[in-house]
Amino acid sequence: MELPISLNPENRGLRQVLGDLEADIMECMWSLGSASVREVHECLATERDIAYTTVMTVMSRLADKGMLSRRQDGRAYIYAPVQSRDDFCTGVVTTVMRGLFGSVRAPVLAHFVENLSEDDQTELDALAAMIEQKRKERGSSSPSASV
Repeated sequence: MELPISLNPENRGLRQVLGDLEADIMECMWSLGSASVREVHECLATERDIAYTTVMTVMSRLADKGMLSRRQDGRAYIYAPVQSRDDFCTGVVTTVMRGLFGSVRAPVLAHFVENLSEDDQTELDALAAMIEQKRKERGSSSPSASV
């Protein structure tokens, strides 16, 4: 699922691509798995004072955007995330990279690797392992193979 992405770099985390309430609702949904509006309202009510109807409206909009699925259960709807949190974040990164750089990803990836600090040895090792795995999957072990 490719979403139209609007970045707000002043915010952190999901709030860079979702509004505050959308991000909070999605976090509840990823935590709960599937839930009614009432259950999400209860999840949010522990952190903020919010109207049930506001939660219902935003969840309906998230369903219209394709981020939540919904099915009717009696008089209520049961919602579920269409993607896991990790898959959503991966999709956002992919969309941003395609939009900013098209098919020229090498400079961006090089910048990313160069900016890993010495404290990030674990992440660097994980990236190296991922690269090696991709090379094996593609049947090439040469360093010039594209990732």
